[in-house]
Amino acid sequence: MEPLRLLQEILSEYTDAAVTPSASLIKDLGMDSFLIVYFLTQAEERLGFQIDESEFETIVTIGDVLELAEKAKRS
Repeated sequence: MEPLRLLQEILSEYTDAAVTPSASLIKDLGMDSFLIVYFLTQAEERLGFQIDESEFETIVTIGDVLELAEKAKRS
């Protein structure tokens, strides 16, 4: 399954908002810090990569998560 579809599947349990690469985790999807951490943990497991704690602050949109997953695959 493509990465965006996997993220949409994870988030379907928490939001009815459109999950697009430009969607903001907080503003568009209404996530709080607890849900963001849970979502990122699920994303790591389902997409097979790890997010360094220093990169957590840089994650604002779904596209940021997709970028980190792609970057990890290239490494």
